[in-house]
Amino acid sequence: MKKHIIDISKWNDSINWDVLAPQVSLAICRVQYGSDTVDGLYKQHVAQLEKRGIPHAAYAYGCYVSVNDAIVEANDFMKRTNLNAKFLVLDCEDDTLKSCGPDNLAAASQAFIDTCKAAGWKVGFYVSHHMYNQYGLNKVKADFLWIPRYGSNKPAYACDLWQYADGETGGWLDGVGKVDLNVLNGDKPLSWFIGGNELNPINPIDPINPIDPIQPIHIIQSIQKEGIGHATSRYDDGYGVNLYENPANPIFAGRITQKIPYLIQKGYWGGGEKDMICLGNEKQWAYLKHFDVKWFYTHSKYPVGWGIAVHSEPECINHVGNIDGSTPYRIWGRVGDAIDIGGNRWIREEDVIIK
Repeated sequence: MKKHIIDISKWNDSINWDVLAPQVSLAICRVQYGSDTVDGLYKQHVAQLEKRGIPHAAYAYGCYVSVNDAIVEANDFMKRTNLNAKFLVLDCEDDTLKSCGPDNLAAASQAFIDTCKAAGWKVGFYVSHHMYNQYGLNKVKADFLWIPRYGSNKPAYACDLWQYADGETGGWLDGVGKVDLNVLNGDKPLSWFIGGNELNPINPIDPINPIDPIQPIHIIQSIQKEGIGHATSRYDDGYGVNLYENPANPIFAGRITQKIPYLIQKGYWGGGEKDMICLGNEKQWAYLKHFDVKWFYTHSKYPVGWGIAVHSEPECINHVGNIDGSTPYRIWGRVGDAIDIGGNRWIREEDVIIK
C-alpha cells in the first residue's frame, strides 16, 4: 500500500484512525493559529498517531505582527508542541502577510525560525507559492522548504516538500476523506525528516572507578573531577525531557530523549518541584523531578578524627569549624577547588576524594 505524507488540523475532525493509519508515513499536525488560537485537536491527533507508531511533526500558522511578536509566537508554539515531534514548521500564508505587513514579513519569519532553531529543533518553512518570490521570503533560511502548488505542475521554486493537493483539489484518503497531501521533492529522503530531533548527549560522564587499595589514601585523587552527580531520565528512550535556560525563570531551549547518564554540572534549588539541574551549558537546565540521580559524595582522605577545615565561602578564607572523616557529605556545588557540602559550608577539594 502506498503511504502518504499528510498535514492535518482541527478541520480533520472525523478520522477513522485504524483505516487511515496504514496509508500514512508521516503526519504534520497543526499546533496553533497565532499565539491566541490553539488547535483543539492537536493533542488528540498526536495521541492517535503515537498509539499506532506513526511519526509526527508540528506546524504553526504565523499571525505575528512584528519581529518581537514572532519570537513570542515561536516560544508559545514550542511550549505547546509534543516532545516527540520530529521537526517544527512555520506556516506563512496570506493571513500572516495581513497581520505582519509586507515590510517586516521576512524578518519576522526569520526570527520565528531562528528562535526554534536556537532551542535545538529542526525547522522547516512553509510558504504560499504566490508569496515565495515576494516580500523577501525567498531569503528566509530554514532547514527545509515546503511549498504548496496544486495540480500537475510542480512548484516553480526548488523545495524539499511539495503539497500537491488539499481537500478542495483532490486530496483524499480512506479514513479521513478530504486531506492535504504532500510528496518529497528534493534530495532529502523521508529518513531525514523522521530521524528525530535529538540533541547530542551532553558531557560524557566519568566512570565510577574503584579506589586502588594499594595507593596511599592521602594521595588518592578525586575520581569525579567535575560535577555533582549523574542523572538518568526516569522515562524510556524516545520520551522527551525538556531543557531550559535561566532556571529562575525557565525558557524552553530544547530536549533530551535518551535514557543515558548525564553529568550534573550544578543545581538550582528553587524548592520542591522547582529544583533544577544543569546538564551542560546554560541552555541545558532540566527539572530534577524527571531524573533518577546518583549524587557525588566527599570522603575524607584522612583517618577518622582528623579534622577538615570548613569555611563560609568558596574562597575558603573564613574558617568556621571542622568536620571529621567519619561521614561522607553530599556535594551541592563546586566552585574552583572548593566543595559546597550544604548549609553554607565549603571545604577544599584537596582534602577529600569524590565519588
